[in-house]
Amino acid sequence: MKTIRSVVLFAMGLLFAGLALAEYPEKPITIIVPYPAGGVMDLTARALADSMTSHIAHPVIVVNKTGAGATIGGAAVATAPPDGYTLGFFPVAAAVPEVFRFAYSAPYSSNDLLPVSAVAATAMSFAVKADSPIKSMKDVIELARKSGGLLIGTPGKQTLPSMIMVKMAAKEGVKLDDVPFGGDAKTLPALLGEHVLVGAIDYAALKPSVEAGKIRVLAVCTEKRIDLAPDVPTVLELGYDLPYVSSLGLFGPKALPEAVAKKLDELVAKIVKEPKFAQRMKEMSIQISYKDGATYRQALARDRDNLETFFTQQGMYKK
Repeated sequence: MKTIRSVVLFAMGLLFAGLALAEYPEKPITIIVPYPAGGVMDLTARALADSMTSHIAHPVIVVNKTGAGATIGGAAVATAPPDGYTLGFFPVAAAVPEVFRFAYSAPYSSNDLLPVSAVAATAMSFAVKADSPIKSMKDVIELARKSGGLLIGTPGKQTLPSMIMVKMAAKEGVKLDDVPFGGDAKTLPALLGEHVLVGAIDYAALKPSVEAGKIRVLAVCTEKRIDLAPDVPTVLELGYDLPYVSSLGLFGPKALPEAVAKKLDELVAKIVKEPKFAQRMKEMSIQISYKDGATYRQALARDRDNLETFFTQQGMYKK
């Protein structure tokens, strides 16, 4: 009797869970972005939210919660009720904050979040002026070797291109140093003004200058070639490791029911294939890079381990 009763209760639980899932969402969904409005992450999140709203009965709203290295927004999701109504749209910095503990202390870790889907990826690029004699990353290395070192404009220390430069310099036995400008809005004018010969800038910021014939892109810091510039090689193709992949994705609290996460993931998978969403991404020069929940979780675990190793080797953690 006990066994039969247990089976009946289990079946009823599955039925109620299924009914709850069928009704989800019953109210508006909030997507938290940990950076200010107007940037690549915010624009991508808003495009995703608009497309999600067209498929469900309730609006999907983007809210910007900024500050503390993206961890204010990250903590808001990590501590939210796990009901699927508070989600986050995060970069690696907010997804695995514990590896950046040398710079700031986060009130949560990657274990407090559930990755739902990867949606897009930024495409940091090494670029030169179009009339530069530097034609390839091989030329960059040779110039650094010949000159006893080379300054490259970057967003800052410990950013993706800066880390790649460390690996590149070690592999090639040359000196490559950052000139940290703090962002594309300052790095691009510095490159065009020849304050640096090489700059590391997101392709979305470079595209107008590329199309105007002012800038030539030498390599992109991505897993595979980007649709926006299919003829430009990746740093991986050139033999240089990526410390992590600069992905942007959807997250929930760790206790988000798997059924809700799956429903959200299936919706994202549908949206990224829609021509309207693809066109909007193309207009903003943002690369779609979808991964399902399981694949995204594995990729983030790999990135976390790689970053932990990199920062340990660089002596960034206090003993």
